[in-house]
Amino acid sequence: MKEFNNPPWHTITDPVDLKHLGKLGEEVNELGRIVNRTIIQGMTGIDPATGEYNFDAMCKEMADVIANIELCCERWAILSIDRERVERKKAQQRIWHADA
Repeated sequence: MKEFNNPPWHTITDPVDLKHLGKLGEEVNELGRIVNRTIIQGMTGIDPATGEYNFDAMCKEMADVIANIELCCERWAILSIDRERVERKKAQQRIWHADA
């Protein structure tokens, strides 16, 4: 595991770290909100406030989450995501999806 300067069970105090994590959390939650709305209303449901299709809003939020994941990787010098884990997860999900 990467070494960090803060001891275990001490909150993060670096303001830039907090901004990175805060924004990532915000974007992940926005994606969760639109995913749930899409489940309820369908891909072609329309947000009455914006007039935007759920599908389009979901694509935008996915991009926002990916952007913030990449920024966090840059911030903490995460040079590579565990691709084996990613591929295992995708394979498991494909099997699960095929059972529908």
